[in-house]
Amino acid sequence: MRFIRPSGLICVATIAMSGGAAQAQTAVDPVIVTATLASTALTKVPESVSVVSASQIQATPARSLDEVLRAVPSVNLPSMASYELFPIMNTVSIRGLGGSRALVLLDGVPLNDPFFGFVQWSAVPLGDVDHIEVVRGGGAALWGNYAMGGVINIQTRVPTEQRFLLDAAAGSYGTVRANLYAAIPISDHLQLSVDASSTKTDGYDPVPPAFHTPLTVPSYFKADNLMGSLQFEADPTLTGALHVGYHDADETLHTPLNTNSQILWNVSGDVAKQIGESTLTATLFQFNSRFDVHNSNTPPGFAPGTVEFVGNAHLTPSVSDGGSLVWSKTSDSWLRLASVGADFQQIHGSDVGDIYNPASTLIRVDNAHGSQQFAGIFAQAEVDPIDHLSILANARYQYFRNYDGFDGAPGGGGGAPATSSKAFDPRVSAKYDVTPIFALRGALYDAFHAPTVFSLYRGFFNAFGIFESNAALKPETLQGGEAGFDVTLPGLRTQVTYYDNTIDNLLTTRPIPHPQLPPGFNFGTININAGAARAQGVEAEVDWKIAAPLTATFAYAYADSVITSNPADHLSVGKQLGGVPRQTASVQLAYTRPGGWKLAGRVYWRDALYNDNDHTLPIGSQFNVDLSASYPIGPHFEPYVQIQNLFDEHHIADNSGSSAPQIETPMTAMVGLRVKF
Repeated sequence: MRFIRPSGLICVATIAMSGGAAQAQTAVDPVIVTATLASTALTKVPESVSVVSASQIQATPARSLDEVLRAVPSVNLPSMASYELFPIMNTVSIRGLGGSRALVLLDGVPLNDPFFGFVQWSAVPLGDVDHIEVVRGGGAALWGNYAMGGVINIQTRVPTEQRFLLDAAAGSYGTVRANLYAAIPISDHLQLSVDASSTKTDGYDPVPPAFHTPLTVPSYFKADNLMGSLQFEADPTLTGALHVGYHDADETLHTPLNTNSQILWNVSGDVAKQIGESTLTATLFQFNSRFDVHNSNTPPGFAPGTVEFVGNAHLTPSVSDGGSLVWSKTSDSWLRLASVGADFQQIHGSDVGDIYNPASTLIRVDNAHGSQQFAGIFAQAEVDPIDHLSILANARYQYFRNYDGFDGAPGGGGGAPATSSKAFDPRVSAKYDVTPIFALRGALYDAFHAPTVFSLYRGFFNAFGIFESNAALKPETLQGGEAGFDVTLPGLRTQVTYYDNTIDNLLTTRPIPHPQLPPGFNFGTININAGAARAQGVEAEVDWKIAAPLTATFAYAYADSVITSNPADHLSVGKQLGGVPRQTASVQLAYTRPGGWKLAGRVYWRDALYNDNDHTLPIGSQFNVDLSASYPIGPHFEPYVQIQNLFDEHHIADNSGSSAPQIETPMTAMVGLRVKF
């Protein structure tokens, strides 16, 4: 898996226009790094890319980044906000693949949880984000595991001058948030930045009245973050950075005893040395997670939701260590870019589950643990063989190993033998400028996605059944391609792409026949590799500067994602993948008076979908309107108001089958103040 902070390769340029953000194009062409590991103009990248700017994040009524990314075409997220869901349900995929099949990076370092694979979006302070790069399509050739559907790279601010920013707001449902950012030049060669944020909501009641019980409570969430960055320049040819992040979150869901908390630590550093026209960059990182969960049960003889006790308490610590070494060279010749590199990642995780009876007496302890190793070498080259034609080719050889696996839960297999596999993942992308304003793009690629430690070794149960792991799981693989076109005019950028992917050894689940269930259980599932699936569709995005103060972004995605073969579950064949809507669309408008007030609005629509592959858990369509407005008072103060779900829609946004259905966030209003120095 590739890890690299862009600070080692480029000077980050100001984003002048963003896919998914309403900003005007200037003479400065935005640059991205995720697609090629080098500073590449957005209009030159031969891939389907969106860039979300800080101004869009600021104008979107959002408490976490997933709410911002929802409007980016082909990004598939749960219908509920991340801070309203049990954390491991915070999956993210791209191009209709479902589940967690996209790599999320924070400054080039993976943000996917090492043990479960989910993304804790609240671990990233909104005020510290400079922009987000979304690169769609199989990215394993460059980035390795998880990048099956694409890569989302969150880029934080790079301190270049002394700066102080404070953003504080309060609003509906006891919601308060505050973000403090400070950039402090220590010397001409040393820059320090610190970002501290806190958000809390007493929560709304997500359970429809028909499903209320005496124990139903609003969903409470609180998160605190602290991030620090130290950028240095020893001389013009030697630069680097050190980054430290801390996240602490607490959540209560549905009933008073259903609680969870998570503490995250991440440390990363990179050093880049320029040697003539080449750059050698070394990166190291560590990601630590401590996940603590209390699940409640109903004592025998009582109606569900009237009395509860803590039936099990799980503590899940995990750690991920990794790094990379990359040599890269850019030039103005026909060979515009060449890179070779190697990377590694090692994951260790365990789970201790204390199981209690209704008298709160410990009756047993369920243990699980496992480790994974990833090691890869890769190379890439960008060439311009003839005028107006650019070809980007990259390839990766990947080694993957599972070891030290154990599942001690009921139905678990105990100790598991070590397993390993290898993969070769190439990608070739091309772009041809037919005219100065019209270009054709195309790509072919392979990718892979490995099972997590959780799905391999950690079985669990609740009041509804047992859910077994499977140490024999293999990585799933993808073969795909895409074709599209770009139209670039002054103040207008349009990108349309058709894609077609097939997935083999699909990671999913199947029901356990009743005779095979452990004693005391009437329902259960087991993780399996099952047959194949196909994901094809169209995505379109238009950024348009309509007039000097008015800009707009239009986005649309169609995903035909179906299981084509599943011997273990014939009912799922031919059905749309669970959690993937067929259509999504959004419109964003922004009106900005120079030096004056700003208005922004977003309309988002999502088609109906199912939460499972057998289509037994329906979720209706979703339609939301969000608004924001601000007005600067002098150069330092900017009060604002934000309204989420303006028409107070109450759509069913989660239907897991293991708890009552839940509605989306109702109308929420926030009033805040930004202070800048």
